[in-house]
This record gives sequence, structure tokens and C-alpha cells, in this order.
Amino acid sequence: MENKTDNPLKVELIVRDGCNFSFRTLRSLLHTQKQLPGMEINVVEITDSDEHKHSLGGITPSIWVNDELWFMGSFSADKFLAKVETLA
Repeated sequence: MENKTDNPLKVELIVRDGCNFSFRTLRSLLHTQKQLPGMEINVVEITDSDEHKHSLGGITPSIWVNDELWFMGSFSADKFLAKVETLA
């Protein structure tokens, strides 16, 4: 599987320290990255980011792809890959 666009796939994962679901989501994204080698993952601790703390209401994990919110409070690798496939 590959990113069909010419633009890199930039993923920003908003996490909270001590949140087990955030950790599991990161592990899943890292596993998914093996299928999408051009994918860049940036992990942001929500308490270190005023921008995300206020806009998300503190909900973690949240996943932004190319500056668009794709998931908030939940994550599905299958749905993530399906959305990547639709990028043109």
C-alpha cells in the first residue's frame, strides 16, 4: 500500500501521559507505518501544546493527518488505511 498523493503523509498523534489508549494507538500507528513507509509520525503531549489542549477539549488520543482531524478518542488501523486509500 502506498500514499497515492505526491504529498507526504504527515500524522500528528496527540497523546496524554499515562493514557494507555494513547500508547496502544501509537503502537498501532507505528505498525501501520511499515505499510506506508513515507508516513511521518509526530507525537505531541497534550499538556505541552496549548493549541491542541484548547481545540480538542483534552480528548486523547487524537490523530491529525495533513492538518485534518481524522480520529478523536478512538482509532482503527483498518479505517485509517481505508482513508489513506481515498487520498487523491
